[in-house]
Amino acid sequence: MSDLKGTAVVTGATGGLGALYAAGLAERGYDLLLVGRQQQTLDAVAKAVKQKANVKVDSIVANLAEAKGLARVEARISSDPAITALINSATAVTFSPLAKLGSQALDETIAVNITALTRLTHAVLPGLLARGAGAIVNFASVLAFHPWPEFSVYNASKAYVVSFSQALQGEVAGKGVLVQVVTPPAVDTNFWNQAGLPVSNLPAGAVMKPQHLVDAALKGLDRGESWVFPSLPEQTLWDDHQKTRQALVGGLMNGAPAARYAA
Repeated sequence: MSDLKGTAVVTGATGGLGALYAAGLAERGYDLLLVGRQQQTLDAVAKAVKQKANVKVDSIVANLAEAKGLARVEARISSDPAITALINSATAVTFSPLAKLGSQALDETIAVNITALTRLTHAVLPGLLARGAGAIVNFASVLAFHPWPEFSVYNASKAYVVSFSQALQGEVAGKGVLVQVVTPPAVDTNFWNQAGLPVSNLPAGAVMKPQHLVDAALKGLDRGESWVFPSLPEQTLWDDHQKTRQALVGGLMNGAPAARYAA
């Protein structure tokens, strides 16, 4: 390790938000383990990082949608005591009415956004808990809270990230491990082209620049925030949402039928 920061694993590091986030971590003194599908692109990201930061950068070529690739990354990160952070930024996206969505695209979205995120978190968590320090950063989306037709599987996968992370936050409370959720708005990346819905279809004022998103997310990491909403003007909106959710759960925890359903 180059210093006490340790090594951060960044998935989806071949471009977009992952590459920018990795560069920001390197500037903070983290060594990096970059995960992506293309060695040439990973090498380019590593070269750019090393030009600006004196850190060690390794990489693993793996398709997280495939069982063999995921297992290879799991094995690597579960056995490395130097790893202090996992950044689950890899994302797969589909934009289509569900009835017309191909099974391969559906499976890939679930595999990357849900299965890989969960399995990689499971792989690093024991080591972080044993050392009583570290961070897991999971990228969700505003669509976790705003189900958009034609994004049905993607919406649901990001809602899973929110629920999974929130439960995990309860499990690790007081144990020195940060489980953080970053919830971006629409961001001007290749995500939209991959989905088949160019970003030009969205209102310009609703779209954030990638570097602005990453700068905000990293500032949230610096502060140790459990929830990072880079575009949310008032944090109280989230606090109010949590209170309403808890009130709803309290109302649902009732063994008697509601009056409107009673015989």
